[in-house]
Amino acid sequence: MAQDIELAQLRVLLVLAEELHFGKAAKRLRVAQPALSQQIARLEARLKFRIFDRTSRRVTLTAAGTSFLERVRVIVGEIDSAVRTGREIASGQIGTVRVGYIATAMLTVLPRIVREFRASHPRVRIELREMSSAPQIESLVKGELDVAITTGSSDHDTLLCFEAWRDPLVAVVPNNSPIPRSKSTSPKSLAGNPLIIFPRAQAPAFYDQVMKLCRDSGFDPIIDQEAQSWHMIAQLVSSEMGVAIAPESIQRYRVSGVRYIRLRPGGTVSTTICCQRDGTNPAAKLFVDIARRLTPEL
Repeated sequence: MAQDIELAQLRVLLVLAEELHFGKAAKRLRVAQPALSQQIARLEARLKFRIFDRTSRRVTLTAAGTSFLERVRVIVGEIDSAVRTGREIASGQIGTVRVGYIATAMLTVLPRIVREFRASHPRVRIELREMSSAPQIESLVKGELDVAITTGSSDHDTLLCFEAWRDPLVAVVPNNSPIPRSKSTSPKSLAGNPLIIFPRAQAPAFYDQVMKLCRDSGFDPIIDQEAQSWHMIAQLVSSEMGVAIAPESIQRYRVSGVRYIRLRPGGTVSTTICCQRDGTNPAAKLFVDIARRLTPEL
């Protein structure tokens, strides 16, 4: 029997229970009073109990009607709440956005994107996960991330990527390095020094870019030490374990005992924002839209 009762009928009952007057209830519902009376009578016949007692002078709730309408108010309230929540999720006003990011993104573009997004969507939770580039792309493809902020781009056919930041490449050398103290230096000046770099599996695009830069400059780099973070790489350089080629923004770590020298020719390294082309998370789409808007002209 419950499946025969429509939500609209329950709303009619609630209005009549509030007014306890067929004329006033009909006016609120914008229906004719006889039609309202007939609708209530048909519903009571289907329920097999009376909800209202009517006399020529007044309308009152029966004991069964009082109990029934207490439950109806809860049911209608839950449905209304569910509809509101569904609409807010569909519009991206509530939800969760899972964002992977490389460490240098927190030194450059990510704080501003997060700040702007939280200001305009305060009820959306942002889960930030610091990860290297390759695991981010893998997690994004698997659906474990909504947004990936990586070094370099991805040619995966399900992903949409755009450049959000471009960092000049610098040589990171110990303070006492024989490389002259100048505004720029050639990549070839690093030849013969052990090179500290990420494992290729962690950031393949950047690793390959550095290898090509060295070989185009006439030398094969000596990979003597690998590290998992830019901060650790800078610390290893400070310990005189080698040199590094890095994005200029890592200077903001303020590691003592190192110098940063712009590489010429050196090029740049890109920070790229990637998402699923057909992503189903509305809040993630809004996050990406804000990131696009805040992306500087490159």
